[in-house]
Amino acid sequence: MLSTRKAAFWLFLAVEQVLTAQIPLSPDYHEVSLDSYSHFGHDHGDPLQWDLDEPPAVNATGNLVFETANSLLQHWPSTRYRIGHTIVPGIVPVGTILYHGTITGPHMPTALDWVAVEPEHSMIFCNGTVESGYWHATLAVTRPMKVLYFDGNSAAKVSEGTMDTQDLVAWSEMKPEWFENELQRIQDLCKWGQQNGIDGFVRMEMNFEIMICNFTSHMELISFSNVESLRLGDDNPTDLPNDPNTMHQVFEMMHSASWRENYPGETRIILDYSGLISFYDNDLVPSLVPRHSESNTG
Repeated sequence: MLSTRKAAFWLFLAVEQVLTAQIPLSPDYHEVSLDSYSHFGHDHGDPLQWDLDEPPAVNATGNLVFETANSLLQHWPSTRYRIGHTIVPGIVPVGTILYHGTITGPHMPTALDWVAVEPEHSMIFCNGTVESGYWHATLAVTRPMKVLYFDGNSAAKVSEGTMDTQDLVAWSEMKPEWFENELQRIQDLCKWGQQNGIDGFVRMEMNFEIMICNFTSHMELISFSNVESLRLGDDNPTDLPNDPNTMHQVFEMMHSASWRENYPGETRIILDYSGLISFYDNDLVPSLVPRHSESNTG
């Protein structure tokens, strides 16, 4: 009998907690929300009167933040809006397969270097000679890898702003003249990452890649294959293809990127949206009107 009463008592408490959780938001909270909404240029006091077809105010950034969050780790939005404004922490889960094309022959990196999420991407970086061969590594993540994601086309080697957020993290200032200084970039990002518990940095070039700060800490080698050269050129991975067969490999690489074109995008990297930081800030840039004017006249 006593146990029955105890069970009834705990059931009563559980029901009370559920009912308490269903209490609507207070009027004060609702008024604060409306005040916040009107801050962006809307003066409709009643949500039922909102016109959802009305464009946002010219200085509003909430819609930009929302659209960014809605398109993270998706290839096409990151290509269309290539200059990113957002950084997001995330995890690469245990068991994730990653790929690395060596540029120094049959030698695996032991410290910092790059990996790709698709083999078609990493294979174009395999380098070597006929004697040494072209070596391609397949790796598996053995411990959860903490990463920081830079949105946009953040691995594009151009000086027009694609690397601005990385510059701010690595050097506390934007250095567009250093857009090709990738070695210094990964060294300084990883130095910052070591202080903040970050193991790598996710970016998008023609496909998604991860800048790995320590090759031996979170991955193990599955295979190390001697493959036919898929290099795009003799001196630089961005040179034009030398022959039709290589051109075919380039199309394969771009096709693999299309698998992550839209939602859900790259699903092997799990982002923590609660840690999202946006560089859209009305306090830093009180007015977006000049920017809109430049884009309309440019």
